[in-house]
Amino acid sequence: MHTHHALRRLHDTGIDPDPFPHMVVPDFLPADLYGRACAQWPGREAFGILQPDDLPSRHQISLTGRWLEQCGQEQAQTWRTVRDCLFNPAIVTLMADRFPQVREKLGWVDAPPVLNARIIEDHTGHAMLPHTDIEATMFSMLLYMPDTDGAADPAAVQLGTALYRPRDPGFRGRGMDRYKREDFELVAQAPYRPNHLLVYAPSDRSFHGVEPVAAPCCRRLLIFFAVVETRPPSRRNLPISACDA
Repeated sequence: MHTHHALRRLHDTGIDPDPFPHMVVPDFLPADLYGRACAQWPGREAFGILQPDDLPSRHQISLTGRWLEQCGQEQAQTWRTVRDCLFNPAIVTLMADRFPQVREKLGWVDAPPVLNARIIEDHTGHAMLPHTDIEATMFSMLLYMPDTDGAADPAAVQLGTALYRPRDPGFRGRGMDRYKREDFELVAQAPYRPNHLLVYAPSDRSFHGVEPVAAPCCRRLLIFFAVVETRPPSRRNLPISACDA
């Protein structure tokens, strides 16, 4: 089964602790499913700019049931299967076994996490400053899906998610706050290669972003966030304005 393959790839991949715990999983989806997903990649007209002020070069589709209902039968079935490989109860259990932050956040609530899934095209000029993600995110998954031409470009590795270490060893991040690039050291970039998955559990040290790329490009990926719809116990009595948006 497709979901069994994905779960096994996650189970067998080691965690890299530098600069924060993360995994890069090659060949995450079964080859046949990955090929179908690339063939069923949505047309340009399906994308919208969901954050025109902050991320004008990021084009997104929310991978929701409503969007799937608008797709053709083959496209909808393909993307449902991809979604189920990236997010299902067995994946949540495995992530809790491997990342202490996930176990902790599961203890905040009785309800299971919900999914925020997006199909992404980042175009020339896209960049993101170092940030850690909102604290209600249990784990994040980024599946890189370059087209054939992009995958053959030696410079494509620069399109992978940048992983940073703060120059101040004691610095801690907060939510979606973004920080000055010069205050961070670029430690690594996840390889922007076909069917490679980046996985991490957000914490106050999970600084990541996107380095600016001057050359014309189209960066294709999926982003899956497993989210608990609450604030941590230490902050539940704070006003909403004092918490992360």
